[in-house]
Amino acid sequence: MCLTDLIKGRKNIVTQKGEGINLAIHLIKEFQDRIFKFKGLKKKYSGISGENLFQCIEEELGNMLLLYCYTAMIKKNTDRKGISQLKIKLVGKASMMSKYNPLDIELKIKTEAIQRCPYSCIDNRTIN
Repeated sequence: MCLTDLIKGRKNIVTQKGEGINLAIHLIKEFQDRIFKFKGLKKKYSGISGENLFQCIEEELGNMLLLYCYTAMIKKNTDRKGISQLKIKLVGKASMMSKYNPLDIELKIKTEAIQRCPYSCIDNRTIN
């Protein structure tokens, strides 16, 4: 547990690391009904659903000229309000060495906070 996790009130922190992107895909399917932020190499996406996230990842990975070895670093936690959050960092290495390489890439995926309706309305619909 990091100091920032303690300050922000995060609980049930689980960190995982896996080779390839299969672990990341599995967890995105688990959080399918949530809304995500995605920071690619060229574009930043916000407010996209799980289905659209797969298309964005496919576009980013399909446009690569090099073949990368991907590592997925995942952090799942529960915030103060009791809502599960997910952070995924996909790191693509162009070489087998662990030294810095300017061709290495990093893609970040994060769940957005669930928006609550400020009014006492049914099914989170806004009042016109």
